Order: sequence, then C-alpha cells, then structure tokens
Amino acid sequence: MNKLNIETIKQDKVTIEVQDTASGIKVIITGDIDMQDPGVLLDPLFDTVHNGAIAQGMKAIDLDVTGLTFLNSSGIKAIAKWIMKLATVDAGKKYTINILQNKSISWQATSLQTLTFLVPGSVNVL
Repeated sequence: MNKLNIETIKQDKVTIEVQDTASGIKVIITGDIDMQDPGVLLDPLFDTVHNGAIAQGMKAIDLDVTGLTFLNSSGIKAIAKWIMKLATVDAGKKYTINILQNKSISWQATSLQTLTFLVPGSVNVL
C-alpha cells in the first residue's frame, strides 16, 4: 500500500495505480479514458492526492500518463482542475506536479504542455 492508502483502480479500459516515491507519490494511469464524464473517476482521486500531499508535506507528485493512449477533453479538464488547486496553496505546503508523457501519443504531444501555464512553476511536463 502507498502513503495515501489509495488502492489500484480498474474501471472500463483504464487502470490507475499509486506508488510511493522518495519525494511523494507516483500516479500511473494506463489504458484509455473515453467515458462521457471522466471527472467521476478522476476528481475524487485527484482530491485525495492533493489533500494527502499537503497533509504529509510531499514535495512532488509524478503523474505518469506514458501508457494512457487516449484521454478526452473532459479528462484533461479534470487534470487542469487538480492543477488549479495549487494556486491557493501556501508556498510552504506547495508541491510540484511532474507529468511524465509519451510524445508519440498525439493527445499528449498536443495538450499536456499547455497545463504548465495554469500555475506557473508548479507543473513540469517531462
């Protein structure tokens, strides 16, 4: 089990796994997210990650989407909503989100970099 006690989620064509890292946790999303409202799945997950990261003083959260072959615009919106929460966090409790991408997957190559502008200095796309 990981630091936040988040169990692996398997739903439809997607798997979400959380692993501990030295500076926080890694959220690994693989498969396809093409459901009508992915926020139903992603929003509670990202809320738990956000609140847990602040409570435990984590410095970084890695979001590994290298194996996520499709994410619709509503799913990107859920990630953006999570990132925007960092704008209201006190500087001493703020953590960095590192998005690990696969440049050969078109939605990642075209969409992820724009997320770095939402809260400058808080998001890296690697």
